[in-house]
Amino acid sequence: MGGVGKTTLAKEICKDDQVKSYFKDKIFFFTVSQSPNVEQLRKMIWEKISGCNLHGYGYGEMLPQWNLQYQWNTKSASPVLLILDDVWSASVLEPLIFKIPGCKILVVSRIKFPPSIIDCIYDLELLREDEAMSLLCHFAFGHNSFPRGFSQKLVKEIVDECEGLPLALKV
Repeated sequence: MGGVGKTTLAKEICKDDQVKSYFKDKIFFFTVSQSPNVEQLRKMIWEKISGCNLHGYGYGEMLPQWNLQYQWNTKSASPVLLILDDVWSASVLEPLIFKIPGCKILVVSRIKFPPSIIDCIYDLELLREDEAMSLLCHFAFGHNSFPRGFSQKLVKEIVDECEGLPLALKV
């Protein structure tokens, strides 16, 4: 569902000290969107992952498979975290998955992809009532708990109406 915090969580993972320590400067975030130019996006991703500029490959040109799959020096390559955000279909995702040792790919999507494409899925759940109350209070009052002087009944009605959706609570 939109607004549950998928992209926000993915961005926070990029900021995590342990993640940054492990992947160093090899964390790459790409927004895929509904109608991407897959070959151009594939080229940009490969250039970031490999550090090689693919001169001579313009828009619409297919990248050579041998270059993407077999010319990867695992001894000198540092681990890579590739985040593909806002992926709308398997047909877009499959060409963007690089099977390279040390390359971890986090896919952010509203869609559940089959195990043949994605080997581990984490479903984000809506917030529990106490979490929703804390988030609303944080954004509305600048505190993580209910402040004095406000109608607790009204605040609870707002929390109930938002049904645990973080974006709705923030707005």
